[in-house]
Amino acid sequence: PIAKSSTTTTNYAFLSSKAALMAKSNITNYAFLDEVTKVKIYVNLPGVGNCRDENIALDFTERSLCLTIKNYMAPSAAKASKVEVDESLVVDTAPPEAEEEEEIMTKEEEKGEDRCLSLGKLFGLIENATFRKKADKVIITLTKKDKRAWRSVIV
Repeated sequence: PIAKSSTTTTNYAFLSSKAALMAKSNITNYAFLDEVTKVKIYVNLPGVGNCRDENIALDFTERSLCLTIKNYMAPSAAKASKVEVDESLVVDTAPPEAEEEEEIMTKEEEKGEDRCLSLGKLFGLIENATFRKKADKVIITLTKKDKRAWRSVIV
């Protein structure tokens, strides 16, 4: 019998992309808008505007992208709800011991989770990708290589 050898071809340019290395997206909900020369992807993440700029990165190739947000913390339900206070009431503060405990908890809670939107095979080729951080969303703008309409973001 003749032994068959298998050969694996590796596309190193693709593997060098962070989008290719990120195996799993934990951001699965987004919307997109197809324009003539651009595609905009809207990623809703409540409170993302509070993330430090250096904790948000966008890596891309002409066929893939990866948005990474490090230490993301979604606002808690208590912080998100607005409490109306009667103007005739006197606002009081917590005693100093309670404030110190709260400060310690805040420091411990500062470590959020890493979030990722990884799109391994875009619908079309892109020349550039940028992002803008808003209070509750990140808007990714892709510059198309051609003016062909996109029916989806991924193939």
